Amino acid sequence: MENYTIKIPSYTVGPDAYKSIPEYCRLYGTKAVVIGGMKAMNAARGKLLSAVEGSGLGITAFLWYGRECTYEAAEALEENDLVQRADMIFAVGGGKAVDTAKLVSLKLKKPYFSFPTIASNCAAASSLSIVYNEDGTFRDFVHFLETARHVFIDTDIIARAPRQYLWAGIGDTYAKYYEVSVSARGEQLEHFKAMGVTLSRMCMEPLVRFGAQALSDNDAGRATFELEQCALAIIITTGWVSMLVAREHTMDYNGGVAHALFYSLCELPGFDEDHIHGVVVGFGVLLLLLIDGQEEEFEKLYAFNKSIGLPVSFSEIGITLEDLAKVTKRMTEDEDVEHYPYRLTEEMILEAAKRLA
Repeated sequence: MENYTIKIPSYTVGPDAYKSIPEYCRLYGTKAVVIGGMKAMNAARGKLLSAVEGSGLGITAFLWYGRECTYEAAEALEENDLVQRADMIFAVGGGKAVDTAKLVSLKLKKPYFSFPTIASNCAAASSLSIVYNEDGTFRDFVHFLETARHVFIDTDIIARAPRQYLWAGIGDTYAKYYEVSVSARGEQLEHFKAMGVTLSRMCMEPLVRFGAQALSDNDAGRATFELEQCALAIIITTGWVSMLVAREHTMDYNGGVAHALFYSLCELPGFDEDHIHGVVVGFGVLLLLLIDGQEEEFEKLYAFNKSIGLPVSFSEIGITLEDLAKVTKRMTEDEDVEHYPYRLTEEMILEAAKRLA
């Protein structure tokens, strides 16, 4: 085998996580520019400025990333003089804001640090940007060799974020375990991929154990142990697993039936506009488990979904079996199921779907 290097971002977590900014960032210079969402920057601004005060590290600007993570939005920021003169980039916010900042970092060859303000996805800790067109439709995946130099997870900020982000993040995150474990089944794995597959269980267990309490704590705006465990599973564990089970020019084990279902349903008019990605993916895991014959896991996850209000039937996401039949061929051809231990068929999908009608 050829030589390879694995890079995993380090992180600091807690209600005072930003206080460690000088320790990790001043090694890279003295000037940082913030790129993020408007609400995210407003939520983080006070703590960011307080953290760098008197440290010799300064924040020169707070810049809005735009409405979507697009090449055009990234290019506009790359041309900004304040960004060009900065030593480093602080990526603040949700997935699209952080992914835009990553593109800027890649083009300008500047180090970036991640500051997730919601627990809905793993963008802050992954080496991938999902790029959209200006109209919000999907355009491209951009993979990076570099990750964030460090991730700062302020649980106090996350605890005050809208509940729907954590709710959807739970569904999208536990899917990682089930999809990775099925996709990699029976494979002879390199060390890093074997670590990723084993670690993927931590994308599910803390969420099933602590998810209901974490949502309750989020409703109350409390940065508790349970909320922290769920935030770490969503942001850090999933990011690490995503990088470990997929490297450039090697097999990618990230995909599966749950994501294939979501992307296929998006072919139906208006579906992607009316549904949150993580909510549908979380439901899609139930279909995955039925197709795969994992009855015990299905019963466990079905009960968990019901307990936190995630959907347990196609009717809850506004889909009939007739609607599903229109996209099953697309599902069987989706790249998320290209590497599977068996060939997914339309008959498998429709037979399992009867239990979820």
